[in-house]
Amino acid sequence: MTVKVTSITQARTAARRRSEAAKVNGRAATALMAVAAALLVIGITATASASSAVALADRADGWFFLKRQLLGAAVGAAVLAVTVRLDYRLYRKLALPIYLVAVALLVLVLVVGIEDGGARRWLPLGPFTLQVSEVAKPAVVIALAAVLERKRRMLDQFGHFLAPVVAILGIVGLLVMLEPDLGTTMVIAAAGLAVMLASSAPARFTAAAAGGSLVAGALMAVAEPYRFARITGFLDPWADPAGTGYQLIQGYLALGTGGLFGVGLGASRARWFFLPNAHTDFIFAIIGEETGLVGAGVVLALFTLLTIAGWVVAVRAPDPFGRMLAAGITAWFAVQALINIGGVLGVMPITGITLPFVSYGSSALVVSMGALGILVNVAQRGRSAES
Repeated sequence: MTVKVTSITQARTAARRRSEAAKVNGRAATALMAVAAALLVIGITATASASSAVALADRADGWFFLKRQLLGAAVGAAVLAVTVRLDYRLYRKLALPIYLVAVALLVLVLVVGIEDGGARRWLPLGPFTLQVSEVAKPAVVIALAAVLERKRRMLDQFGHFLAPVVAILGIVGLLVMLEPDLGTTMVIAAAGLAVMLASSAPARFTAAAAGGSLVAGALMAVAEPYRFARITGFLDPWADPAGTGYQLIQGYLALGTGGLFGVGLGASRARWFFLPNAHTDFIFAIIGEETGLVGAGVVLALFTLLTIAGWVVAVRAPDPFGRMLAAGITAWFAVQALINIGGVLGVMPITGITLPFVSYGSSALVVSMGALGILVNVAQRGRSAES
């Protein structure tokens, strides 16, 4: 009788733990979807205002970029609907093809890509363009997670750890830098480091990889005078207010004009050709101008919540591959947002990368929404409290 009672008690306890774990996993998935939806709405609203002047001048249609972004959101929603239902473990089998396609696209863009501002980052697809470096972000995370998961019993040997890291990150990093795109290279490196941290490799190996990445990044930063000037320009933008410091100073003016509650939606003055790239990498300044410190604070809070929810998903992932996948995607979103907002606020160098889910850019939006679906899928399959 005692045995039966004990068994029933244990079964009920296990069932209760599974129920509680399911609630936690469900809350994480819901938080990810809700935060991304809020950021998307904010981004579409900000794009409508920030892009109207340049769209009217360049395209004779003030809603040109907004319509493109809405189309990107629609395609992204379709991709999200697929990835959120597709078992994330399938990507383990598809890791190599996905990575090879990304590498092929990165090579192709250097040959036939559209050049703009001295960089080749876009492939023409009829009336649309594809920024191929966006495809490289999930490709690197998936490939590195798959390889490190497969070699998890050998990762205590530095050679087995270093070889896939150098091969996967090194090839993509080199090709992206040839475009050139230092900002995206930094985001990819950060996502890769997060995958390494979530793996079973010793922390000292990841620290060594991080040190090597920092050295490589510093060398790339000083290799070109224009790049070095842009990176160091944030330290004293007033030293060259009409050149390297112009964009940052105009961003300051936009943010300062916003005050506490902003000048009102659609009432930005900086968008009227004062602030360059207002609808892309400096859209946070427009948000701060139109909605003030309160609106900018909401965006910061949403990205903080997104990062926390992603961390919870990684911690509760049911297997090492899911843990590394969730860690890499979360780091990608968090670090990219940090670099973008840090650049607008003048506490970090301006790299030209966009704000995830918010800035104009259909390629980035579609890929980000697809990656979000993968993250949500990992959350839905999160482990129970007893496992």
